[in-house]
Amino acid sequence: MSLPKYIINFDELEDQLKKDLLKLIDDAMKGKYPQLNTGNLESLLSQIESLLPDEKYKGLKNKIEQFILGKYTGTQKIQGALLDVPAIVGDYKNEFIFDKDVYLSGLHLNQTGWKKEDRYSLEIDKNRIIDSATTKEIGEHKYFNTYYKVNANTPISFILHNLSGNSRQCTIDLEYIEGKETTVDPTSPENPDINDIPNDWDIAVRMQWEKNSPCDMDLHGIIGDKHVSYSNKSYDGFYLNWDYTEHMTNSNPEIISVKGHYDKKLEIYVHDFNSVLLKDSVNVKIYEKRSYDIVLLKEYNIKVDNISSLGYGVCSIDLKTKKITDMFIKQDLFKK
Repeated sequence: MSLPKYIINFDELEDQLKKDLLKLIDDAMKGKYPQLNTGNLESLLSQIESLLPDEKYKGLKNKIEQFILGKYTGTQKIQGALLDVPAIVGDYKNEFIFDKDVYLSGLHLNQTGWKKEDRYSLEIDKNRIIDSATTKEIGEHKYFNTYYKVNANTPISFILHNLSGNSRQCTIDLEYIEGKETTVDPTSPENPDINDIPNDWDIAVRMQWEKNSPCDMDLHGIIGDKHVSYSNKSYDGFYLNWDYTEHMTNSNPEIISVKGHYDKKLEIYVHDFNSVLLKDSVNVKIYEKRSYDIVLLKEYNIKVDNISSLGYGVCSIDLKTKKITDMFIKQDLFKK
């Protein structure tokens, strides 16, 4: 027969019993496992905890997975090319252009007639992601650790720098994932000109060259230690607004604009980037934006040959007085 609860209060006995049991267990543990060091355990647990990802890292992992699955979906492809190089010192180029966005994943190169002096580069819209790498006697593959996105209709140029002057054939395999989109800059008009410059400006320089030409004419502007060109298109108040790599698919001018910098002079150069011969002169116009209208200050027509690697100096413009001084010199633009 059980005891009535009102005679013995089991809740009071339960607390004491728990304490006694825990004391017995603790005493037994200490006696049987004297080597156990709780201080070391706490240190070890702290190290383990520091390695475990908390919620913010889990979130980052999810974002990375979503980015990869969302962006890099498409068909893995390879486009090959054969470059036949004569026994003449110089740069030899093969250009890849895709009508959809692509993600570059690798480059494979093989060649005959290897010489240790030779180098090669890979340019994306004239920005080098491989710069003067040494060629190998046997075939080699460059793996890109991350995919390199290239927008549709952007030139991808493989360049063999034939420094030895040895003839050879090069096989190039460009690996990529074909995207599903065609990226177009929504802020740029189809045929931009002086009236389309998006920023405020005082002086603008417009360069135009012949139509239906693969020539890549470049416009350069220099103010002190600031140099705008295809590789660096803007500073505060100093812009290369538009750059084009050929005139086969368009006939758009390149334009530089400047606002302020009144204590400086603007130097203007033109450069035949890919050494394609032009039949016609390159046209350069200097404009000033006044309160009532845009005024043409001066115009040049310059005959540019395709032999020199130097830029052609056009003029110097005093940005305070707007005085224009002819230069007509050749200059290494990448050491200036």
